[in-house]
Amino acid sequence: MKLNIRLILIALFNMLFIMDAFAAGIDRGIMKVDFLYSIESTGGRGDTLKAPTDIFYDRTKRELYIVDPGNGGIFIYNESGIFLQKVIIGGDEGSAKRVAVDGEGRLYVRHLSSTRISVLSYKGEPLDVLDLPGVINVPGFDITPLHLASGPDGRVYALKSAGGIVRIDPLGENHEEISITGEGAPNVIYGISVDNDGRFLFADMRPYSVVRFDPKGKTFSRFGSPGIIYGQLARPMGIATDESGHIFVTSLVRNNVLCYDSKGNFIEEFGAPGKGYGQFIMPTKIASDGKDRLFVLEEALKRVQVFKIKFLKENEWNNPLVKNSDNGQLIAGFSGIERR
Repeated sequence: MKLNIRLILIALFNMLFIMDAFAAGIDRGIMKVDFLYSIESTGGRGDTLKAPTDIFYDRTKRELYIVDPGNGGIFIYNESGIFLQKVIIGGDEGSAKRVAVDGEGRLYVRHLSSTRISVLSYKGEPLDVLDLPGVINVPGFDITPLHLASGPDGRVYALKSAGGIVRIDPLGENHEEISITGEGAPNVIYGISVDNDGRFLFADMRPYSVVRFDPKGKTFSRFGSPGIIYGQLARPMGIATDESGHIFVTSLVRNNVLCYDSKGNFIEEFGAPGKGYGQFIMPTKIASDGKDRLFVLEEALKRVQVFKIKFLKENEWNNPLVKNSDNGQLIAGFSGIERR
């Protein structure tokens, strides 16, 4: 009897050990991940991020935007994480919630308490306040802009809480509405991105997956496996793409980032629960510089971690900074300045 109990306990221990390895991610020798630095301050000595809600990377100017309504504006950093400028957001429309930048460097701001979109110059000067088509501000029946994204055409797109997407005209005259209904359409969207071919990518909460929409053919495709073990999505929140077509998704429950190729095939994941650098606590938004850097927002920890990503072939994997623990879990390497 004692022997049987011992065998059962050993089996349970091994099962938990294996599940833990799968939950954190197994190094398949495909993707090299280096932690570079973390942005936690707003540029002033002792001033920290208070309530960051969104990030956006301008690939033209190579600058990162962090929306922080707790600090009353948007903070801009260069690609090395050095603070450049604060854009104060307030006035009649209230605090900022989301931001995107178009090909001309104009800022588009979605507010916490307004259904309108503010347009500012690259210097932060107010240019216009836009009313989007299909937006309704009626108590109990609001249709509001939820998320903003920029496309390869240099235009900014607003995802509405109902009724699809608006391709924003900065002059406010010729907005284009894009319907995202039909078989295979996303159900509960928490993130949006636009790839190099002008296709929309959505982080869908029901079921946990990624939906790709081709507006030309008006077709939907879905990929990503719902679940809590290695390679699976649990509450996908943020989504981003690079110029090579890789797709990156944050998993709020699994506290990591999953990567897919341009066809939607799972490649690798990195990160694990924790407050250390290279770990995550409920990551939300994610942005890519289009090449080899990822920016991951953790609202709970009030920081943005920055990583360098490189894709390798199986037989090319030989990197001392990214190594396996004894149980095969992927550990992000550490280099550069850890906190900023």
